[in-house]
This record gives sequence, structure tokens and C-alpha cells, in this order.
Amino acid sequence: MRIILEEGANPELELVIRGDLQDPQIPRLMEALQCCGGMSKLFLYAQEREYIHRAEEIDYFEAAGDRVYAHLGNQVLEVRHKLYALAEGLYGKGFVQISKGVVVNTAQVASVAAEFSGNYVVHLKNQTRLSLSRKYVKQFRQYILEVAK
Repeated sequence: MRIILEEGANPELELVIRGDLQDPQIPRLMEALQCCGGMSKLFLYAQEREYIHRAEEIDYFEAAGDRVYAHLGNQVLEVRHKLYALAEGLYGKGFVQISKGVVVNTAQVASVAAEFSGNYVVHLKNQTRLSLSRKYVKQFRQYILEVAK
């Protein structure tokens, strides 16, 4: 692999990958680049005030109705992002979607237990229990093994 750095007229960084796009290094390279980017701080809202929090302080995000909430210990603050945008933007920061309405910080996961129904329960370090739906189990396991730090 060759790396070439060039000065450009546009101040925005541009990355171009040329070569065999079927190369097995491409997905690993893309994951590494996503880890470098993404969201690191978020504005969270409660009672007409804005609070700035680092992503790693958040235990999980939960969609309820047309709103998304960040759970930080016993605090619940509103987030003005869609859940899918949070899942994408925080992917490299340790967050993964575990159900239709929940994105969890994997650093806060203490254990996972199977239920009779085929779903799983994710136990957080603060004793919170979250459902890990069957649809997201494979993605969750893969994330823990390959991406999470």
C-alpha cells in the first residue's frame, strides 16, 4: 500500500482509494477511518438548557415516540438527532444498535443473557436491563469481537 499526501486548493480533506476495491484490507481501512471521525461530543437538552457531554459518558440512547433520549446514569436528556444518525456517527466510539429503539455504549455492558423467547437481555454496569432483539444479535456479537475497544 502506498500513501501519497498532496496539498490541495480545497481546505476540506479528501481521501481517494485507488486499486483493487475487492482487497480484504479495504473494510478494515474503512473501519479505522470511521473510528477517527464521528461524533465525540453531543449537545443534550433538558428544561430549555443545553448540556455538552462526551459520547463515552452516555450509557445508551433510546427512541421514544418521535424523540431520542440519552441515558447517563440516572439522568435522561433529550438528543436532537435521529437514532440511526447516532448509530452511524458513534459506531467507532463504542456504540452499537441492539434493538429498533436502542443504541448502547458497549463500554457500559456488563453481561448478556439469553431469554427463553430467543431474545437476549443486556445488563449494564449500572444495573439497567436492555433488550437485545434477535435481529441485532449477530451485529452486536460481530461489533464486540471486531470493533469495540
